[in-house]
Parts: sequence; C-alpha cells; structure tokens
Amino acid sequence: MPKEKISFSVPVYIEQDNGEYHAFCPVLKGLHTRGETAEEAEKNAANAVIAYIHSLIKHGDPIPLCIIKEEKSKRPFYGIKENRIEVAV
Repeated sequence: MPKEKISFSVPVYIEQDNGEYHAFCPVLKGLHTRGETAEEAEKNAANAVIAYIHSLIKHGDPIPLCIIKEEKSKRPFYGIKENRIEVAV
C-alpha cells in the first residue's frame, strides 16, 4: 500500500543581506538558510523545509499547523519578499 502524501504551504521570507540573500521561515523555529541569489535562497529554503518536516515526522514531533495572519513586522525588513513554498511529504 503506497504511503499517503501530505501537502501544505509554508511561508518563507527572503531578504537581501550583505550581497547575499537570507531566507527564513518563522513557523519552523530555527529554519534559516542563504543563497547568492534570491532564487537560490528560495530553493535552499524549500529543501530545508522538507528536511525539517521529515525530521519532525521521524522523531514523532508535531507538525506546526497555523494560520498566517497578515501583520506588519515590528522590526524593519528592507527588500523582504514573502514566498509560500508548497511541499509534499
């Protein structure tokens, strides 16, 4: 019997940082990555999200499911871009 796949989207923020790009996911604590371009940072973030979720499943930890509410950030992000990464596990 094939395993069931679970799909969901995860918000990932990308900002320029000293000539590179920093990507992070506020709903997955500690998930930060980088890339030389915004596209590379997004691709690295997608891979990190998948690895993070696989680790949660492997260790029997809960997968955080939440509703992302549109709010202005309290800290100033210049040139920040939000992406929603679709993943299937």
